[in-house]
Amino acid sequence: MKRMSTHKRLDVVVAIASLFWLGGCVEYTIETTLNADGSGERQEEMVVDEGEDVGADVSYSDFAYVMRVSEQYRWSYRIEVRDEDSVHVLQRRTQLEDFTSWNDLSDDVRIAGAASVDAGTEVGRLALGDVQFRNKVSVETGQVGEYTSFTYRESFYWENLLDILVESYVQFFTRTIDASFPDLAGQQRGELLGLVRGGLWSAVDQGVLDADDEKEERLASAFVRRMAPQAAQIVHESYPEADDEYFEDVFWELWNNEEPLGEFIEQKLPGVDMAINTEIIFRLNMPGRVTTSNSHDRDGTTLIWKFSPADAAGAPVEVFAESVVGR
Repeated sequence: MKRMSTHKRLDVVVAIASLFWLGGCVEYTIETTLNADGSGERQEEMVVDEGEDVGADVSYSDFAYVMRVSEQYRWSYRIEVRDEDSVHVLQRRTQLEDFTSWNDLSDDVRIAGAASVDAGTEVGRLALGDVQFRNKVSVETGQVGEYTSFTYRESFYWENLLDILVESYVQFFTRTIDASFPDLAGQQRGELLGLVRGGLWSAVDQGVLDADDEKEERLASAFVRRMAPQAAQIVHESYPEADDEYFEDVFWELWNNEEPLGEFIEQKLPGVDMAINTEIIFRLNMPGRVTTSNSHDRDGTTLIWKFSPADAAGAPVEVFAESVVGR
């Protein structure tokens, strides 16, 4: 990686948009401290290493839009040299005054699925701009005997991502059907698309997104066996040659060919592509003694979670901890 000679502070919104392309992995650290009086602090840092491939090259202006890290959202920007490599460092600090102010952190973490130029592009009933990675924060306190209890919850989730991905698969299938059956009646075409859409959602509901290889194969086989005869029946009147075997081949190709989906994400959802290559390190400091948490690790009294936005594709990732303080 080329070492940069200048490290002067730059306005995050300005001028370096044309100077480099961000093609590195993103390490996003969120350090959160809750105090016993309800006050607290949040320190965030994103480090982008140009030396790693994130799967999508985006300009700085697109990165700022997708990751919502412009000065408008209180982020600062600088270039540093770490381990003899140049990295882009973005930071933000938020002070919390009392218990009610913690709700204001909800939606502070957001990754847009699409770049601004494609945000209005429609896929099915949704626009690409409807795909968002978001957070929601909840802090509660109460009394348990002689102790004051504190509960911290923060969930990270995708809005409309599964809907867009299912619809993208339906579009791949639509192109195959239109090429194979150009004279198919509109009602038959609609029934076929509805059939595939329903079958894909059924597989998602059964856990295909986080399935191991054996379970995925089982769900795929069930999908093909169920869909093929129904699809053949729908088109039989207009195309009697399209039998179960034909549709089995079509559906297996739909299921196994990852290239169209990969191209769709890379070209139309660079924010999703970048999110897949983002590691979130969440550090939480609770008042008093921690009694319960789902943390992955500890550093002294600091609770630590490590995950990627990709982990929230099927279901939200939740940060949860409880603590008590004696009188």
